[in-house]
Amino acid sequence: MTDIPYPARCHPAQSQSVMALAAILNNFHAQLAPGSKKFHFADFGCGAGTTALITAAANPAWRVTGLDFNPGHIAEARETARAAGILNAQFFEVDLAGFAGSDTARDLPDFDAVTMHGVWSWVSAAVQDGILRLLDQKLAPGGLCHVSYNLLTGWQGALGLQRLVRAAGQRTPGPSDRQAAAGFAVAQALAAAGPVSFSEGAGRAVLDQLPGKSPAYLAHEMMNAHWRPVLHADVAARLAGAKLQFAGSAELINNVPELVFSAEQRAVLARFGGAEMTEIFKDICRPAMLRHDVFIRGGARLRLAARDEILAGVTLCLAAEEPAWRFAFPAGNGMAEMAQAFYRPVLTRLKTGPATLRELAALPDVRGQRDNFAELIAVAIGTGHVAALPSPGAKLDEPCRRLNAILVQRQLASGRNEPVPLAAPALGGGVTLEPAQALQTVAALAEGAGPAGLLRHFGFTM
Repeated sequence: MTDIPYPARCHPAQSQSVMALAAILNNFHAQLAPGSKKFHFADFGCGAGTTALITAAANPAWRVTGLDFNPGHIAEARETARAAGILNAQFFEVDLAGFAGSDTARDLPDFDAVTMHGVWSWVSAAVQDGILRLLDQKLAPGGLCHVSYNLLTGWQGALGLQRLVRAAGQRTPGPSDRQAAAGFAVAQALAAAGPVSFSEGAGRAVLDQLPGKSPAYLAHEMMNAHWRPVLHADVAARLAGAKLQFAGSAELINNVPELVFSAEQRAVLARFGGAEMTEIFKDICRPAMLRHDVFIRGGARLRLAARDEILAGVTLCLAAEEPAWRFAFPAGNGMAEMAQAFYRPVLTRLKTGPATLRELAALPDVRGQRDNFAELIAVAIGTGHVAALPSPGAKLDEPCRRLNAILVQRQLASGRNEPVPLAAPALGGGVTLEPAQALQTVAALAEGAGPAGLLRHFGFTM
């Protein structure tokens, strides 16, 4: 899709720290990379560069490379980098089908981490082959790769809806966002006229979510000729051709089987064991519409003691103010409870500032209650209460301030009341805020007043 830009987004799953934690939770050797050390981060299908620019601004010692097919996206990304004074990000207009082996690709240093959001199940087989060649040639040994894709079992009730929207939309003159809107109008009219294949399940969910989605987002989701939802096993088999193996879920809570499956489902799974069958069971028992997977290229394995030692040194911060704390969350076939006697003292301590997991586990009200650091990380971060800080105390420099101001200004100018991503150096990436809070934060920082509201917990320093 090149006639309209893709909406700006910055997903937590795309951050290197989340990729590393997913790998560590599954006993692969990985480290949260601080923004003060040499590192090469690449964004395949970078759009207008929001994630790449936020990553570059938050990690000034890193090199960040954005690749995209749309020349309009690349032009906007370069202009934003220039306006913000970001010097460690570069953007290239490329066709990923043939980019591997080009002079530009050969000249790039190896990638230490790659993110591919909204790419894999939306491109042709030729482009997928090109991506595999690029990963095989340029992803460093031990490097991490995040890939998101639409899951077949999650979308199976909406496959007919997408075909109908695209077919009806193509018969409407105008740009693809107008075509998508016209196609959805036809789908809604047909659903109102009587039973259709998308009356329930995923199809119904997509129709119900329509009013809250931007036309540009819908166009990129529904008007794509190559869109094909897939299963995890399909993706894993393809990436194995580039010597990548599955390292874990970037949605960290999905790395704890007790929180994904019911006791009865776990009993059936126990007949097999192994990561491959676990992921097949996830696709069947808990089909999501979008998966966020992390793969690693030749990662070394960790013993449990070594894994826990790495996790103990991770610095955590509060990511939700106390009124938003919720100690029950969906898990398996029902709801799970976070033990308040354990988690509440942890969250209360983080109200005063960041702390390592080792420090939190030694709190008087907590000591001895839990010895599973992996579960604590997965639950606390996975439920949105806590975030990891790869660069605690990192300073907010001038390019970072300028970028955040640009992102807020663009959001306000769009007239859409959508969350705004901001660069947060301590997080090594972005934090997404509601427009009013983002504006308040940027204004406070511009006046030298220090971080506003929740952001004081994220380790912003002046």
